[in-house]
Amino acid sequence: MAATQPGPGWSLYDIASRDDPHAAWRAIREGSPVLDAGDGVFFVTRWDLVDGILRDARHGAGRGVAASFGATEGLASDAMSVWLMSLDGPDHRRARGLVRREFTPRRVEALRPFVEATTDSLVAAIETRAHAGEPIDLIAALAAPLPSEVIRSLFGIAPDAWQTEVLPRVHDSAGGLDMIEGLARHFDALLERDRIPDGLLAQLCVPDPELGALSRLEVVANAVLLVTAAIDTTAGLIGNAISCLLDRPEIVTAVRSEPARLDGVVEETLRYEPPALSCTRTAGCDLVLEGVPIARGSQLLLGLAAANRDPGRYAEPDRFDPERALPGLLSFGGGRHHCLGAALARMEARVALERLLVGSGLDFERVEPPRWQTRNPTVRALERLPVQAKKRRDATPASPAGNGR
Repeated sequence: MAATQPGPGWSLYDIASRDDPHAAWRAIREGSPVLDAGDGVFFVTRWDLVDGILRDARHGAGRGVAASFGATEGLASDAMSVWLMSLDGPDHRRARGLVRREFTPRRVEALRPFVEATTDSLVAAIETRAHAGEPIDLIAALAAPLPSEVIRSLFGIAPDAWQTEVLPRVHDSAGGLDMIEGLARHFDALLERDRIPDGLLAQLCVPDPELGALSRLEVVANAVLLVTAAIDTTAGLIGNAISCLLDRPEIVTAVRSEPARLDGVVEETLRYEPPALSCTRTAGCDLVLEGVPIARGSQLLLGLAAANRDPGRYAEPDRFDPERALPGLLSFGGGRHHCLGAALARMEARVALERLLVGSGLDFERVEPPRWQTRNPTVRALERLPVQAKKRRDATPASPAGNGR
């Protein structure tokens, strides 16, 4: 147990940078499912406790994301204080209602043809490179560019401007806080110069007769949130799912025979290797959890990934099983802060897996151990996924990748 003990307070986030954080989370969950980490932070890792807090309306938004990035001042800090994850009460209902207009089931489903066409183009390029014998990094070739192109399209930003002005900030090598600051300044400058592209950024500026309007800072903040969440977590979901399947060729064989099984693959990836590792709440009252007294105003760091592997909820939780029933999956949070982009992320991952593993004529073999990103401590995603690709023996030339459904 001593080797897995975290540092005080928000240093708990350091666990996420390990190659296998699940072992540490398991030890904490078994030893102290409500861990007093000090500095007013309590780490909750058991499924029933996490689920209960998420559903308890007494608890408010937490400060964990800003703390994980070390944000204390500047535009990044200001933005993180007013984006959806940080709001409660009437401000949250107003902001969530305004942002949600762009993520209704109808609007998400209307994106499917664009998602499919974009995926087909990316997979075709992978096939071309594979036939030429070139090495392929499936993160750079598919997992990252697909959600990037989808959110670019939603924002209505021209491809050249996206490549030169937005993506360099998203991939800022200095780390997460500089990424947030850079994106916030970019979107703020667009609003200042009235150079708002016709898309999601413009829609965020449109008031609603019943809900009201977002302030300029709220527009900037939620634009940053949507871009970073759309790219980092969805790329993580796609890459994590591919990685899980590379280690389990029998499941790949099964989904090729019955592509509908991919729905279970996506859901099990969300449980087994979720890209969003945690969320936070502020205790809205004094309470006692598992004998641990928690004062009102304390920070509740909810270990979503740890709870998703709680054997009290899921049998054999450390086994990847796409056929298992998954009631109460916590990977998109819960309650009034449930992720707005959940349906879109699921759809992108489902299309990507089907086009790559079922529709393409390729088999893939991992050529190096997984390498996990460390610049964002709230996201579990592969930095690289190099593979060797070769023509499948069972591949038929009759249907292109785009007709795999």
